[in-house]
Amino acid sequence: MDIEIGIGISTKLDSTVAGREAARSAYYQLGRRDPNIIIVFISTIYSQADILKGIRSVLKGTPLIGCSSAASITPSGVFRDSVTVCALSSNSIRFSCAMGNKISKNARQAGSDAARESSSQKDAGKRRVYLMLSNCLSGNVADILRGTQEILGTQFPIIGGSSTDEFEFQKTYQYFNNNIYTDSVVGLVLSGEFGVSIGKAHGWQPIGKPHWVTRASANIISEIDKKKAVELYEEYLGKTFEELRIEGIGKLASNYPLGMYIKERKDYLLRAPLKADAQGSLILNAEVPEREYVSLMIGDKNLALQATKKACIDALKTIRKSSAKFAIVFSDLARLQLLRKDSKKEAEIIKDMLGPNVPFFGCYTCGEYGSLDARQNQEQAHYHNHAIVIAVFS
Repeated sequence: MDIEIGIGISTKLDSTVAGREAARSAYYQLGRRDPNIIIVFISTIYSQADILKGIRSVLKGTPLIGCSSAASITPSGVFRDSVTVCALSSNSIRFSCAMGNKISKNARQAGSDAARESSSQKDAGKRRVYLMLSNCLSGNVADILRGTQEILGTQFPIIGGSSTDEFEFQKTYQYFNNNIYTDSVVGLVLSGEFGVSIGKAHGWQPIGKPHWVTRASANIISEIDKKKAVELYEEYLGKTFEELRIEGIGKLASNYPLGMYIKERKDYLLRAPLKADAQGSLILNAEVPEREYVSLMIGDKNLALQATKKACIDALKTIRKSSAKFAIVFSDLARLQLLRKDSKKEAEIIKDMLGPNVPFFGCYTCGEYGSLDARQNQEQAHYHNHAIVIAVFS
């Protein structure tokens, strides 16, 4: 597989300067050749329009996709308050991108629109994998995935994540070519003669006995154990409802998601509350079915880093390590919050597992796309919280 990758990073405070610096660095790493696709991850501390202006002053006509992120993750480390430009050039991989809009109106349709348009383009011949970046604040994100799978099929490999604005949960951004969106999904089909293998893990463990979801609709849980849903967190965190709302339950409970046990996989599919409404319901970014049993989960730094290693091991189980050419990584915002200064260890583990000469890039997201057992690339993808997903291309 012929692939060249330039990864440019800037932490300059001036938005236009930061965009230009990151783009120029990526461009120079490609020997000043125009890339086939640009993937960008941008902190919400910047003026989004000025960042794109800076990037486009260097890389003018190349197709561009991306999302706002809490931090980027690369072989050089983890970069908060930054802009990262990943420029890819290849003779053997073809890239086809598109977007779907108005997730809040019809998330399923938005997912279908992006997948249909990107997969119908002339370069989307031998499709291998689909990369999807979406808003996380527009209702049930799992419906975006369902719409995507209506076009690509339930067994098609899908990776990606949801854009974030740290723990504000107010406004996130998606980028498509020269435009900035806030209620959208962008999709990228990678086609050609190459292999891709995916690993996924999370590292969270259950606390105590399971709890019964007694009233829920889509991504809103109203009652757990026949009590207001928020009471589960009031009792465990020792805070009043008003304290949880003022301080932000999304941040306070980031280390304590809800886990649905998947018996066939002997693992948990995690869901994280973003907000609590005035009635004491928990608002998530993906559904938990009514009458489902959920466990309160707890994170641990060592287990989170072990999960990083496990995701790499699983991704390398179906390919030879020596054949790995590059990787794309999506790790959850809650992992960044848990690891804090140790987040650099996540990048170090990936670099050690893949090898020092294998470039990788990605970002910290508010939810990730990947299968439950990601070693099986043909297994149905799901939407996760608190996970790390690694796709290795060979």
